[in-house]
Amino acid sequence: MEKFTSKIRIHYDGDITDNHQIPMRVLGQTFLYIQKAVDRAYLDLKYKGVWKYARMSKDDYDVTKYLVQAPKEGGYIVNFFSRNKKSPEIADRVSNAIDQAVNQADEYKDSLNNQVEDRKRQVRNKIIRPRQFQDVVDQPTQEIKRKYGDRSIAKEIDQVLSIIRAEYSGDSSLELSLTGSSTQTFNFDKPKSERFHKAVAGRQVGPPVIYRGKMLALDKRNRTGKFENTENKRVSVIYFNNENDFLKAHPYLGNEDEMKFIGAPLVEFGALEPNSGDIYFLYLVNECDVG
Repeated sequence: MEKFTSKIRIHYDGDITDNHQIPMRVLGQTFLYIQKAVDRAYLDLKYKGVWKYARMSKDDYDVTKYLVQAPKEGGYIVNFFSRNKKSPEIADRVSNAIDQAVNQADEYKDSLNNQVEDRKRQVRNKIIRPRQFQDVVDQPTQEIKRKYGDRSIAKEIDQVLSIIRAEYSGDSSLELSLTGSSTQTFNFDKPKSERFHKAVAGRQVGPPVIYRGKMLALDKRNRTGKFENTENKRVSVIYFNNENDFLKAHPYLGNEDEMKFIGAPLVEFGALEPNSGDIYFLYLVNECDVG
């Protein structure tokens, strides 16, 4: 095989292996989500910021292609090689996102509903002034600690680590190595994979933002809706904390009039997806003095 430019290596060990073999279910899930992490890293680099519903085009597949080698003994070891000149940067991007999750243990223990009510109180009492949407995109606040791409990549790796957390895996471990400009190796047992999940799954309600746009759909059972933002033409899911808030949006469904409201964007793993990320409804603009 000609010289590779990048390499990914997985090494399972412990109860999950059986005579240097692993279940097909484990292998399939591992391959699927490592590839997804690679794809998200590539899109983040390509567009200088991946967004929630970004998809690969047919021209992107060759760039993110890693060839699977024959498994080796020593638990269960598989190497993936790439010969694409962009692959070292992709591997480095995945490593960086994993490293941030490994080294962060922020947990938002208060429920999202309670956080929403706290944001409402802050707006009502003028403790925090809502910002214009574009201002938040251009100048994120201190709650935003990292790029959405970090969360997007780490979320896929977390799906791989769910194998280690699963009861059927017993006492097992995964060593994941990525070689780009250098080699970074990450070792996960059950406690480490659980800490990784807590970091990636951490969610908080962000600072208030003024939105304007059209209500495309409402779901009374789940108190959710689909909102098209006039400023970027992207669609977001909007959540309502109670029925009274939900009913405030109803007159705007299918109406040509814009709905102007104060919402709090969802921050996940310290990252904000401002363009089409989820939003929590706080108030209609005409209910508050936001000047």
